[in-house]
Amino acid sequence: MRRESGRHLELTGIRPVSPRERTYGFFDLFWNWFGDGANASSWYFGGLLALSGVPFLFWNTFFWTPLIILPWATLAYIASRTGATTVVLARPSLGVLGGSLFLGVAETVVQIGWTTVTTYIGAVSLVQIWKGGISPAGEASPGSPSLVLPILSIALLQGAVATLGPRAIKILKWVASLLLLGFGGVETYEVLSRWDLSRLLTYGKSAPVFTPVQLVDISFINIWTWLQVGDFARLAKTPKVAVRASWLGIWGGQAWFVFVGAIGVIGLGLATGHANPDDSDPARLMGRLGLSGVALSVIFLSSVSVSSSNLYGAGMALLALLTRGGKTTNPRKALGAVSLIQLATAFIPLLFSSFIGYFTTFLSTIGGIFIPLWSLVLTDYLLHRKRQLDVPSLYETTSRSRYWGRGGFHLPGFLALGLGIAFYYLLPRVAPTVVHTVGVTFPSILWTGGVYLLALRWTSEKDTCRIELLTDDGEKNG
Repeated sequence: MRRESGRHLELTGIRPVSPRERTYGFFDLFWNWFGDGANASSWYFGGLLALSGVPFLFWNTFFWTPLIILPWATLAYIASRTGATTVVLARPSLGVLGGSLFLGVAETVVQIGWTTVTTYIGAVSLVQIWKGGISPAGEASPGSPSLVLPILSIALLQGAVATLGPRAIKILKWVASLLLLGFGGVETYEVLSRWDLSRLLTYGKSAPVFTPVQLVDISFINIWTWLQVGDFARLAKTPKVAVRASWLGIWGGQAWFVFVGAIGVIGLGLATGHANPDDSDPARLMGRLGLSGVALSVIFLSSVSVSSSNLYGAGMALLALLTRGGKTTNPRKALGAVSLIQLATAFIPLLFSSFIGYFTTFLSTIGGIFIPLWSLVLTDYLLHRKRQLDVPSLYETTSRSRYWGRGGFHLPGFLALGLGIAFYYLLPRVAPTVVHTVGVTFPSILWTGGVYLLALRWTSEKDTCRIELLTDDGEKNG
């Protein structure tokens, strides 16, 4: 029975997870998201924030970021109430087939894309561990032949963990998150003990890479593209656990490692007299402190942990794509397929001249897709459906579903999504002054939501219903 239950957990996207199968308590989900938030991309972002000044670093971390996470945490709430994976969350707004096809493809591609980021950073750490510490600048740069074998090794390891499913990922996240917490504490202590606090707090604005408005936009992208939000929130024991643990976990993890990255840049900036966002890699600072072996080992484990989570989300998205007419694909096959795909895509960063260049290009590209998408999904749920969803219809893959639309596609949703994506990419070209003043994210959210509501009014569509949850016995309970 236990084996069958575990197998069914990975069939979500075809049916909701029943209460008896929801095994993630608060700290299980908290450490899951803490481990994802406390990743290498967060410390690189922290380095970028540090160059804009410590006051803005605090403002962004303690004001903007918690607010930005709230809409994302709402997706966790919806997933927990309905037992839905991330792909299923898009079905009411895009149609049963439309949501599965669009978000199924998008999540698969982007989650594998995030894996390329963390795999590369883990590979750099592995190379430096083999060399006995921090290597000279450029020795493990993008395109370096020394990275090929480490990338392949890490890709194989994280693919194996992802294929094992949520239980293996949960254990790995507990271990990695606790080690990251201690690692960041050691670095923070070392920096604070070596430099006067007043010098740390007044550091910055020497060579900012992005403006504050651009950094707020990047904050949105960095959080709203954690697409496995539904894939793990559905496993939470209660909706409150899903929301609170997801919100606190991703904020806590990201805030912690943003400061780790910022301290790395500031610490090396004070030590060397120059600032560089690449110095946000805490391994460089820890190497100077004689702790490079420990630092690099923890970074390696973190990279594998985050990538396993991303690959699991990609596998669930692919599973939804392959499910048609009630027939399901073995979840192990879907997870195995994405694990094989990432063996090839993991080498993409090697084609770029700098990792920061690849990372920022990747973020700006995917932001134009998921800022409008989640704006659409949340507008549909909060303003159109009035927080009411018909759960059986979410999993009905035929025209009998009330979310079927026309031919399986919800035309108002696709209209708003298409115009929202176009708006996101075109606004910087046609109205650069607006973007420099308020950024591209807030206008895109308002535009996408507004177009969707107007399209619904134009088609005279009204749809409200009561939520139906499943009891332990599989009976409907409104």
